[in-house]
Amino acid sequence: MKERGKFIVLEGIDGSGKTTQFKLLKQRLKNKRYKVLTPDFPRYYKSKWGKLVGRFLTGEFGKLEEVSPYLAVLPYMMDQYTWSRDIGAPWIEKCGWILSNRYFTSNVHQIAKLNTTSQKKYRDWLWPVGYRELGLLKPDLVIFVDTTPEVARKLNLRKGKRAYIKRKKRDIAESHWEHQNAAYREYKRTVRNYSWWVSVSGVKNAERDYSNKIHENIWQIVEEKLL
Repeated sequence: MKERGKFIVLEGIDGSGKTTQFKLLKQRLKNKRYKVLTPDFPRYYKSKWGKLVGRFLTGEFGKLEEVSPYLAVLPYMMDQYTWSRDIGAPWIEKCGWILSNRYFTSNVHQIAKLNTTSQKKYRDWLWPVGYRELGLLKPDLVIFVDTTPEVARKLNLRKGKRAYIKRKKRDIAESHWEHQNAAYREYKRTVRNYSWWVSVSGVKNAERDYSNKIHENIWQIVEEKLL
């Protein structure tokens, strides 16, 4: 079998510490001499579909809660499809590694926005459309940083996230903690149901720095699953 690279995605609710873990894992992979590609989605400035996502998030096509998730997800998927086709898949074939802070996997948040009776129908539509019909590049490993909404909220407050909220205000879900609770439950469910999703214990106390411990646990998972 021809050797190929690996694709890792870090996931978690807003404020879970996944961005810190993304930076630590990126540096460790580079220190190990892996060629690492780090895409940033949506691609607001590099993709026509990413630009369309930006217009959607500013409310140009209506309020976020008014747009059906079946329609809302389409520009995201097309942005990731063109990236997969033109950049991601060729990179993997050349034995490069990909590390992404969120990806198609983040549609856990779209599922969480729905009422309970609609969630299964949407799940059954979403994942096959993306991976099977569109052929999005499927991650080899998705690592969920399991920081609870209660702790994540305290982290945001403790760090004085006013600049963060101002910069990110286009997406109301990030400051909507009822949604973050729903997303957290859906992340946990997804980990239970897919073998290529793995959970790592996140921040337990907002007053302590757990970043190095979490990183070592993540690296252990990478070694066990991919190396």
